[in-house]
Formats: sequence, structure tokens, C-alpha cells
Amino acid sequence: MAIDLYTLKKTVVMVLRADGNQECVHVLQLAVKQALSQDSQRMVDVALKHAADEWCGSNTLPKWVVQVGIEGMPKPGAPVYQWSFHKRPFCFDHELGKPDGYLGERTSQGGYRMRSVKEQERLRDLETAQQIDDGTAWVYKDFWRGELFESGEEFLKYRGGASGMGLDKRRRNGARRCPLPPRVAKILSLIRLIERKGERASAADQHFLSCLKDKAFRLGHVL
Repeated sequence: MAIDLYTLKKTVVMVLRADGNQECVHVLQLAVKQALSQDSQRMVDVALKHAADEWCGSNTLPKWVVQVGIEGMPKPGAPVYQWSFHKRPFCFDHELGKPDGYLGERTSQGGYRMRSVKEQERLRDLETAQQIDDGTAWVYKDFWRGELFESGEEFLKYRGGASGMGLDKRRRNGARRCPLPPRVAKILSLIRLIERKGERASAADQHFLSCLKDKAFRLGHVL
């Protein structure tokens, strides 16, 4: 199970919200990948001690944080969260939940604009549609049957909800088919295996199932 550890940094970026106000956003940086691995325990201990030392004496922790990778540099598209862990300068990735927004373009003043969740999703859809038209991405219309979208325009209509299930049914016979890659087929088999457990599934099973579905979504929409 790939659970990563993130720690708060004193590094701050300024974010311009949609209402015109500026928000001081601290960096939440990836500290240890696969933190549950036995080989990572020493690195986890060191990261937690460093985070505690860095924030020792601070009366309050940041209100907003932006999640960044191991390099520690915020980039447009990085998710922004409200920090909800009382007196705790670290968290694991599965504890973060859904982001409240994303970093947008960098402004001439050196800060960043704030993107809403819908704006970020729309940008991702537009990028995916362009990749479909360029032939650099395969995007599934029906993940389980291996049917692909024919064009970026068709994908955007589907994502916008304009066509609904009717479009999917009308074009099903003419949709391209693609055999599932071995990696995707393995993920789907694990999803079915855990779902068949029903009420017997443990908390760890449920968390693993959520991770698998998230991975399946990402692999199913952009390969």
C-alpha cells in the first residue's frame, strides 16, 4: 500500500483568490514515499523529528497549504488544502481528502492565482481532448468494454454532461475497441476481488479499494 508522508515547511507562497484577497499559503512537501514500508521507518522518524523541530514554538499552524513533490517547488495545478490537523506539522496523503482549489498561473507580482476545482478539471479535460486529437492519448468511453472516444470534441461533450448516456448507447456499436493493457486488467481484477468481499472487507481493504479505483480512473482516462 503506497502511503506517502508530507511535512509542513516554513516556505510560503502568496495566492490571489477570486475575490481579490491574498492568501498566505505554506508548502506541504513530500518527505517520504511509501512511508509504511519497513525500509522507510528511519526516514519517517527523521522527517517527523525535523518537522517537529521546525515548528516548535509556533502557536498556530498554517491555515492553508499547497501540496508539492519532493523537489519542493510549487507549480500551477498543485492542490491547495485547508490545514485541519491540530498542532500536527505532518500528514499522510490519504488524510488530505479533496482539495479546496489549485494553484493557477503565476502573476507578475510573484504570487499565484487561485483556480477553483471546476476550473482545474476543465483545464485537464481540455488537455486530454488535445492529446486525443494529437494521437498521444487513448481515452476510454466505456472502460470495462475497452471502447475509446473518437475525438477530443466527443470527450468534452461527454465530460460536460451534454450528451449523457444516450450518446454512449447510440455510438457504442461504432466505438473503437482496445484490449485492456495487462496493468489495467490486473487493477480491475483486484477491484472485483475486494468488492466481492462485501461487508467482510476490512478498513485496509476499503482504503486499498479506494486507491485502486483512483488509479483505474487515471489509467482509464489517460493512457
